[in-house]
Amino acid sequence: MLPGMDPFLRPGGPAMARPLVIAMDGPAGAGKSTVAKRLAARLGILRLDTGAMYRACTVRVLGSGIDHGDPAAVAALVNTLRVDFSEAGRVRLDGIELDEADIRSPATTAEIWRVANNPACRTHLVAQQRAIVAGREAVVEGRDATTVICPDAQLKIYLDASPAERARRRLAEWQAQGRSDLPDLAAVEAEITERDRKDSTRAVGALTMADDALHLMCDGMSVDEVVARLAAYSVQRNPFAMERLVADQVVVGRSRSPGYVRVAGGDSDDGWQLGLSNPSPGRMPGQVDDFTRNQGGRQAGTVLQGAAILALGGRGEAPGRIDALPMLPQTWYVIEPGCWHAVIQSRGTICAWAEATGIEEHNRQLSDAQIRELAQFVSVYLPR
Repeated sequence: MLPGMDPFLRPGGPAMARPLVIAMDGPAGAGKSTVAKRLAARLGILRLDTGAMYRACTVRVLGSGIDHGDPAAVAALVNTLRVDFSEAGRVRLDGIELDEADIRSPATTAEIWRVANNPACRTHLVAQQRAIVAGREAVVEGRDATTVICPDAQLKIYLDASPAERARRRLAEWQAQGRSDLPDLAAVEAEITERDRKDSTRAVGALTMADDALHLMCDGMSVDEVVARLAAYSVQRNPFAMERLVADQVVVGRSRSPGYVRVAGGDSDDGWQLGLSNPSPGRMPGQVDDFTRNQGGRQAGTVLQGAAILALGGRGEAPGRIDALPMLPQTWYVIEPGCWHAVIQSRGTICAWAEATGIEEHNRQLSDAQIRELAQFVSVYLPR
């Protein structure tokens, strides 16, 4: 790269420079909180837990001494509160951080409807939620995230799971907590089904799926698989979302920008070589089960024909978390030495390569979990 060049230069103008906002709705128990937290961490952006804001206000209502059954009194109190989040991601009321145990307590959960179902409270909190997200990249999680809070989000997700799947998860969670008085699966499933009915028919803030939302049923998927799939959809909406996260592993340069091709030789004194590649059986979609690490110089590739994915696994002693980029036309991908990677090429794809001579290649098998994680990226970028 030439000195002074911005590695994250966005050549698409204002449209491509728009902050990435991901809004996530879905029924209770589908895993929204866990997935939103992990997805935001993976993309390095803000996570806005709107439910925590309603819980925080409920804590204040319960400790205020007002009549909890008077909607006007509840709204009058809540509308005086400023709710935001600390740098650590904890919810704050008027600048004071609240204890997680308080906002997640059974007492708070049982009474949150007094705030969440109050139209005046929702109007006040939605305005604050929009202000928090304004001009920022964020994952916004909540019952009306896609329809009310962020109706113009670049990616809308309706994260779903069957009542039976959610019942199994809930029982497993309770069992892990050491509870001995576990109800049977059928009773938990019936309770969840009734909760869904109430959430979708309530007068205020009803749970609905936006017309342009991605409906993802996550039955049988691990959290890592769900997060990988949503990360891929995020990159489809904004290709720069992943590029900045793998900047220590790969330099991404549009071919019209000078200086990118010549860095392929790295620091090697032996020069560099060019070549073309067609997809080999072990590097086609659904066939990749190992990654390669090069030592001794950089390697650069670009797609001449077809479609390909650059999958990356970090710089550790073995491949770690899987990240993947679709290889875009007129773009060079310069892989740094020591990075685990694989280029997955669909049938008929031709890639051009430039690499330092004398490179040593090391291969390492992926675990079953990593293969499943990689499959989520492939299913989005190279759908069958």
